[in-house]
Amino acid sequence: MFGFKKRHAKPAEPRVVKIALITGYLGAGKTTLLNHILGNDQGIRAAVIVNDIGEVNVDAALIEKNGVVSQVTDTLVPLSNGCICCTLADDLARQLTDIAQSGKFEYIIIEASGICEPIPIAFTIDNFCKQMSGQGLRVELDNIIAVVDCARMFDEFAGGKDLLADEIDEEDIEALLIQQIEFCTTLVLNKCDLVAPEQIAELKAIVRGLQKEARIVEATQASVNLDELLNTGRFDFNEAYNSAAWLDAMEHPEEHEDPEVLEYDITTFVYQRRKPFNLASFEKCAQGWPDAVIRTKGLVWLADDPNMAYVLEQAGKQVHLQENGFFIATAPEDEFKRIVAANPEVMDDWDEECGDRMTKLVFIGRHMDKDALIAGLDDCLVPWIH
Repeated sequence: MFGFKKRHAKPAEPRVVKIALITGYLGAGKTTLLNHILGNDQGIRAAVIVNDIGEVNVDAALIEKNGVVSQVTDTLVPLSNGCICCTLADDLARQLTDIAQSGKFEYIIIEASGICEPIPIAFTIDNFCKQMSGQGLRVELDNIIAVVDCARMFDEFAGGKDLLADEIDEEDIEALLIQQIEFCTTLVLNKCDLVAPEQIAELKAIVRGLQKEARIVEATQASVNLDELLNTGRFDFNEAYNSAAWLDAMEHPEEHEDPEVLEYDITTFVYQRRKPFNLASFEKCAQGWPDAVIRTKGLVWLADDPNMAYVLEQAGKQVHLQENGFFIATAPEDEFKRIVAANPEVMDDWDEECGDRMTKLVFIGRHMDKDALIAGLDDCLVPWIH
């Protein structure tokens, strides 16, 4: 008598839905890029979410007018009258859930509003992906694509011309442009036909001075090979967050600059001191930094509040200083031991007198007078009385 072993079927692989997020300032070419993606018939079953800050979603209307949605997907979700990075974040999560669970689509393409900050959107998507993992569905944020208008970008950083919308403050937009560049995995330099080749080379250097890892692609009329946009496997939240050049400089201040960046005098330096700033003096100093300073970010120690660590973020004339929690040196003994045991690396840069109290700022700029900036900051330092 022969026996037959029962074969156990392998568990089915979870269905995969991938997400691509398109960011970029108003007029950069996001909708053109989205239409380009949808117009390339490669059998991709994609749902589209389009965000617009106004009551009427103009971008969604343009996509529908071009007719590509009916050819490629039957789902276009307009999210209007707010930004998906803040007021519409919950709406975005609900729409992502409905689309992913429908079983109809293998890709979700999101076009963010021109004034959206990318990191909060990525947080929303990342949390959504984690929630779906327990439901037999694998959802992945595959690529964050930042679209940049070459002509506007060149004037913003090199010429200083006012190409911004009248109703939007220039300082806020400058900060937003930098955030969009710093947090992406693919950066499309669009409208390359409107600038000279040497200007494109300079723009690449400016971009690389802010973002050290992203794939940079040149384009005219947002025409980009789909392999650069979909199914790239490029996005990892921690890697994307840490790809900003200021973070790299903070961790590796001794490393040399990229030669391409140095060619255009885009430099980075770290200012570090173990004395606190007088707040009023420091604020006056920071507000007076020249246009040559593109980006500053880091830790600040203030004599006015010596136990609290502050974080400074500067882009253009916009300067923000906010609390970031107490220095570890201020913790009670039991709590201090627990923190050190869990994070022994905090002792690598420990000072016997100050503990972890310090100011550590990364400067990124073009034609910066490093000595003058350092001298100005040093004039704001005061003795620590403890």
